[in-house]
Amino acid sequence: MSSIEQKREQKKLQQLMIGLISIIVIFSILGSGCIQSQKGFPIVVVGRDSASGSREFFWEYVMTKDNFSVFYLEKNSNGGIYQTVTQTPGAIGYVGLGYVDSGVKALTINNIAANPANVLSGTYPIARNLYVFTKGNATGAAKEFITFIQSTEGQVIVQEEGFVPIPTTETYNSTGKSLSGILSIGGSTTVFPILEKAKETFMILYPGLQITVSSTGSGAGITAVGAGTVDIGMSSRDLKSSESNLELVKYTIASDAIVLIVNPENTSVDNLSLAQVKAIYKGEITNWNEFS
Repeated sequence: MSSIEQKREQKKLQQLMIGLISIIVIFSILGSGCIQSQKGFPIVVVGRDSASGSREFFWEYVMTKDNFSVFYLEKNSNGGIYQTVTQTPGAIGYVGLGYVDSGVKALTINNIAANPANVLSGTYPIARNLYVFTKGNATGAAKEFITFIQSTEGQVIVQEEGFVPIPTTETYNSTGKSLSGILSIGGSTTVFPILEKAKETFMILYPGLQITVSSTGSGAGITAVGAGTVDIGMSSRDLKSSESNLELVKYTIASDAIVLIVNPENTSVDNLSLAQVKAIYKGEITNWNEFS
C-alpha cells in the first residue's frame, strides 16, 4: 500500500471515529435529558449500621421490627448517609434534623414537615428524644457538664445545631466552681455535634478541664459508659431491656426528628406515608416511577 493510500485510510478511520464519538455524545445528551425528565429510576436505600440508635429507632417505629431490604446500604454516620444521598440521584436516607440543609431534599411524612414546631407538638410521626447516660447518678465534671447542656445556655447550642431544645428556664452558674482533669464522652453520631459544640464553651468556663467527645454510635456509647471506659455515653435511643442491668441513669438533652432525605434532583416525590417508607426500606417499592 502506497503512502497516499495509507493517508486516505487513516483519514477514513479518523472520520469514522469522529462519527462514532458524535453519536455517543448525542445519545449521552439525550439519555441525560431522559433521566432528568423521567420520574422512573431505581431507588437506592441508605441507612445506618447496627450500632446506631437512629437505626434502632427507625427499625422499631417505622419498620415495626420487620426486616430491611437485602439491598440496604449501611453507613456508620449521619454524615455518611448525607454524602451518599447528595452523590446518588436515586438514593433515599434518614438523618437527624440537625443534618438537613439545602444539599438534600427533606420529604414530608404523612404531609407533615420535619421541623421544631411539629416535633414539639407531637404531630411529626418520627420524632424522638436525645439522651446522655452516666453509670449511676452523675457526679463531678460529668454532672456539671450535663447541667450546663440542660440549661438555657446549653439549649441555645442545641438549637444552633439544628435540633429541638427541651423546655427549661434554668440558667447555668459557674461562679465559685472549679473543675479539672479529663471528661471522656462517646456514642451517638446524632448527638455528637451538640456535645462537641458544648464542650468548647464549657472548657472556656473551666480551663483546667479537658473534654474528649468521640462519635462511635449509640450502642457503643451505652456499652462504654456501662463498662466505665467513658464518663458519659451519648444515645439517640432509649435503653434496650437487655441493657437494663448496666445501672445507667438517663438525662434528656434535646428532641429530634428522623428526616427522610433524597437527592435534590429527585422530582418523583415530595411526601411519603409511613407505610410507603416501610415498603421502600423492605424492598417492596424499588423504583421511583412507582410514585408517578
